[in-house]
Amino acid sequence: MVTVAPPVAPDAGAQVRRESNKRREAILPVVPVEGLSLRRFTLDEYHHLIDIGFFDEDERVELLEGVLVYMSPNNPPHIRTVLRLFRFLVSQITQEAIEVRAQGPISIPELMTEPEPDLVISKESGGTLDERHPFPADILLLMEVSDSSLAYDRTRKAEIYAQVGIPDYWIWNLVDNSLEVYRDPHAPAIGDALYQTKLTIHSGESIAPLAFPDFEVAVVDIMPPAVSES
Repeated sequence: MVTVAPPVAPDAGAQVRRESNKRREAILPVVPVEGLSLRRFTLDEYHHLIDIGFFDEDERVELLEGVLVYMSPNNPPHIRTVLRLFRFLVSQITQEAIEVRAQGPISIPELMTEPEPDLVISKESGGTLDERHPFPADILLLMEVSDSSLAYDRTRKAEIYAQVGIPDYWIWNLVDNSLEVYRDPHAPAIGDALYQTKLTIHSGESIAPLAFPDFEVAVVDIMPPAVSES
């Protein structure tokens, strides 16, 4: 008697990854062509790709205005700066209804956008963030740690965050050893959204978040030591 093993159900995620890898090898960098439109992904479609394992485990992408964008690799100064920020903020913020999260997504459905900022402080009520990522209305302070992504964080990211009214946007500028603070978001009916106030905080100086005036963040305590001492 010959025993025939039952067919093994194919790994849909593995199949999708193999096909997507083949496509990546054949696709040139995407450059918008005048007169042609991009096919953009909605958040539901993006989440479906994540659920079926479309992306490799080590593949770092985010969705910006419906377009998949590769995120810059995290080098040691970037990682350590995020860690110092996270530890400091957690030590200062004790309210149960406030959450500090590092390198997690936020959802902006109206712009088909789901970036992954380095630090976010958001309101949390009734376990809602167990079911979804923070929306702009939840966010009190958003931070990016920037070196190679500095120009991108100052322009496209800042425009997106201003468009949805995030009140306090900080860029930890590892290139120039400074903290850039953007406030007073303005989204005109015509034209690009922007932050109307920009403050530059240098080593030796400090600033309090808008939502937490009772404590200040000192630049020298957050920047990488070799940078701060230069």
